[in-house]
Amino acid sequence: MASVSVVIPTYERPAFLEGAVETALAQTYDDLEVIVVDDGSETAYAGAIVDDNPDRVIGIEHEENRGLSAARNTGIEQSSGEYVAFLDDDDRWDETKIERQVRRLEADDRVGLVTCLSVSVTPDGEVIHVERDAPTGDLSESMLRKNLLGSPSRVLVRRTALEEIDGFDEDLPTKQDWDLYIRLCQRWLVDAVDDHLCFRTSHESMSSSPEAVTRDYRAVLEKHESLIRERGYWEPATAAIAERAGRAYLDHDELRSARSALKAALSAEPTKRRTALLALSYTHPTVVRSAIAATRYLRSRRDPSGFEYGEAVGSGPA
Repeated sequence: MASVSVVIPTYERPAFLEGAVETALAQTYDDLEVIVVDDGSETAYAGAIVDDNPDRVIGIEHEENRGLSAARNTGIEQSSGEYVAFLDDDDRWDETKIERQVRRLEADDRVGLVTCLSVSVTPDGEVIHVERDAPTGDLSESMLRKNLLGSPSRVLVRRTALEEIDGFDEDLPTKQDWDLYIRLCQRWLVDAVDDHLCFRTSHESMSSSPEAVTRDYRAVLEKHESLIRERGYWEPATAAIAERAGRAYLDHDELRSARSALKAALSAEPTKRRTALLALSYTHPTVVRSAIAATRYLRSRRDPSGFEYGEAVGSGPA
């Protein structure tokens, strides 16, 4: 049986960490260690939680805040598992996640990463977005256009794959997960468990400014510009960033800026969705907010055979 290391970075969030450790230890997979990396928190809370589980949880502290990627890399370096899972301190898992993902990795040695479907919830456990599908196979081309895999909380990765690509890039401001996936997918295949096994907490304060969206995604594109241009995906990739910026402007009621960004996206790569978003930018902010609310409501719905969030993760995200 392959060993699994779960890396949990945390920074100034004492209300969430204990639940993350609990959801990791509650996994049905037995050969598992949990590594908590406190990324320089001023509040001393991680040590007490680690001490409650001395046999299965390892605690590491950064003397100062170094960022999420550095915390994850520290966890990788200090871990011993053949496979590595990442869990943000405010996210939660179905108890079978690791067991089912391990089976997929062991079934095909060409697969370097296994993902799953995820559900976005509020800190109170209200479902706000339910995913319908997860990408699989050779993503070396499609990952150059946009991040198809999303949060690291949903993936299980071979240690050898992480070592080949030297982990997360600590120099990028954000979106280091997309950069890691681009590099990993050039060498490895991706598989998925087609079930909702990861529950991600969405905070209102996490909403990035449109300028930050453009800057951070652009930084990843520029790092891989040569490869993206070589494969012929530069225009689609920049169009995807422009669309993201346009949606962020709509979310901030900045309709004129939204129109500019969405026109750029349409010019680079026309799609029906971008046409609809551009049309929305010519309406009133009240109409935009209603459309966004309706879209979020629809994304929170699922087929009748769906799930109950509380049953899946026990006590919820907090």
